[in-house]
Amino acid sequence: MYVSYHQGDWNTCLPLDEFAYKNSYHSSTKQSPFFTVYGRDPQFDSAHITQENPAGKLSTKTQSVQQDVKRELEASIKLFKRYADKNRASPPDFNPD
Repeated sequence: MYVSYHQGDWNTCLPLDEFAYKNSYHSSTKQSPFFTVYGRDPQFDSAHITQENPAGKLSTKTQSVQQDVKRELEASIKLFKRYADKNRASPPDFNPD
C-alpha cells in the first residue's frame, strides 16, 4: 500500500484502503468480499464529496496519491523494460516452407 513519501500518515488511509479491498474483484471467488457478504455491490458516489468536509479532503488526497502511484508505476515499468531489453536476444528467423 502506498501512502506518501514520508509514510507518517498511513493510518489515516486505512478506512479507504479497507473499502477498496472489500470492493475489489478477487480472482479466487470471482466477486468482491462485499458482494459475497451482502449479495450486492456498495453504492458509493464520489461526485457528492466536497472540499468542505473531511471526506472531501480525503478524496482529494486519495486522488493525489493515485496520481503519485501512477507516476511511480510508469517509472518502474520503464525501468523493468530497460533491464529486460538489455539481456533480451533477438528472435530467430523463422521461414516456414
